[in-house]
Amino acid sequence: MSAPLNGRRILLTRAKPDDAIARALRLAGAQVDALALTVSTPLESAQLDEARGRLADGGYAWVVFSSWRAARAVVSVLSRARSLGTRIAAVGEATARWISDHAGVNADMTGAGSAAALLECFPAPASGARPVLIPRSAAAPDTLPAGLSSLGWSVEAVDAYTTTAADAADIPDNIAGNFRAGHYDAAVLTASSQARALPPLLGMPPPSTRVVTIGAPTAATARRQGIAVAAQASSPTPDAIVRALIDALDHPAQTDAPEERDS
Repeated sequence: MSAPLNGRRILLTRAKPDDAIARALRLAGAQVDALALTVSTPLESAQLDEARGRLADGGYAWVVFSSWRAARAVVSVLSRARSLGTRIAAVGEATARWISDHAGVNADMTGAGSAAALLECFPAPASGARPVLIPRSAAAPDTLPAGLSSLGWSVEAVDAYTTTAADAADIPDNIAGNFRAGHYDAAVLTASSQARALPPLLGMPPPSTRVVTIGAPTAATARRQGIAVAAQASSPTPDAIVRALIDALDHPAQTDAPEERDS
């Protein structure tokens, strides 16, 4: 079996049970340490409760999800909403799979891992169409709501969860020490929130640690923190991340210069 990352030590800045990315990295021969730099907490509000009830009654033409955490907020009513004509869109395949596994319904539309990709194939509304519901992170940018509004949709975006940096006291000393000493060949960032949490929790990556991101939005956020990005995955899939790591580690001169931090 080919092991192109054999002997490489990788820090994956999230920790999930049976993580597909961690599994792919290990199959490629890497030694992987998984560390959750962020914590996501579900939110409840009168607005979300009202939206959940309206969704259950078929009050939306579409419900759009950019993560499984957003889908979790309304999973109990997704099957009923589908039976009443509501269509389901997911930004990426992982979110679509979660919906299928936990709600028993398939997404009608799946983007290629980014809001921009989903917007490229999203239809314009018919006359008198019901609105679109977007349960989302409280820290989410307005890319999806703004893009759907520009297509002519009436959009209701509702905060369903929040993501914050992990507590510094919960960071294992051995991982923090190894990171700061440059013992990792690479670090993988899979979300913008991780890019923001990395410097205050672990410090800036040493020059010997290549930083690879899951996509362009995370790469842009990392650069705004002053983090040099060696490569970004061509798609938000485990195989693409492995390929980006191989490229970053084989061609270290391609690392970009960090941008200035936002004031």
